[in-house]
Amino acid sequence: MRELEEAFERARSRRAAAFVAYMTGGFPDRETSLQVLTALAEEGADVIEVGVPFSDPIADGVTIQEASQIALSNGATPRNVLETVARLRRKVDVPVVLMSYLNVAFRYGLQRFAEDARSCGVSAVIFPDLPLEELGPIAEVMRGRGLGVVLLGSPVTRDERLARILDASDCFTYLVSVTGVTGERSEVPRSAIDLLRRAKSLRPESRVAVGFGVSSPEHGALLSREGADGVVVGSKLVSIVRRGTLDELRDFVREFRNSLVRSHTP
Repeated sequence: MRELEEAFERARSRRAAAFVAYMTGGFPDRETSLQVLTALAEEGADVIEVGVPFSDPIADGVTIQEASQIALSNGATPRNVLETVARLRRKVDVPVVLMSYLNVAFRYGLQRFAEDARSCGVSAVIFPDLPLEELGPIAEVMRGRGLGVVLLGSPVTRDERLARILDASDCFTYLVSVTGVTGERSEVPRSAIDLLRRAKSLRPESRVAVGFGVSSPEHGALLSREGADGVVVGSKLVSIVRRGTLDELRDFVREFRNSLVRSHTP
């Protein structure tokens, strides 16, 4: 988990928000998936979030749902997604956060899931369907194997609960910009800015990364200026990969990373 904290610190040292790049594991197929993840790392992603494909991804919009179905139809499994992560980590020094629904982890075997994830180079896990009230036993297993647990807050999360989430989350808290599912959007919703400001007011020292709907360098620049410690891009990257253009992906990653540098104003 220390490597994840260091990634955020390196971004902070260059006066930037950390770029958290999401990609569905095994998409569009195993070999291309490794090429895609490697490109994200080589072009400047500070953290890579790898989603384990699932047949009923309730937090994901159409783009990532379809990517999951394509990956599953091409043979993606939790085990071979982890194997791809291990191959990636042997090539690049970029921390990986694994996003998985709890059902996947339970079917895999929770302890074995944690052990295999850590041995493959995963730094932390995100379970989007894990309520705060059920965190204890899950976190005990994950943390006992050296994995952090990243929690989510949303625009409808009340201050008291948001403070508890910020306190309980490891390394950073994932702030969901809108109530709903992932997907590209034309602008950063006001709810995202309000949530970010609330989180920073409640716990100024807590790291937060904002995601869901972040689709352009302009979005990234705005969230970075507003004080986000990290910015998550997912559906936009998946859409680019689906078009089959690694060069376009590399260009976007470079441009987006540059957008996260805060202006040198007093």
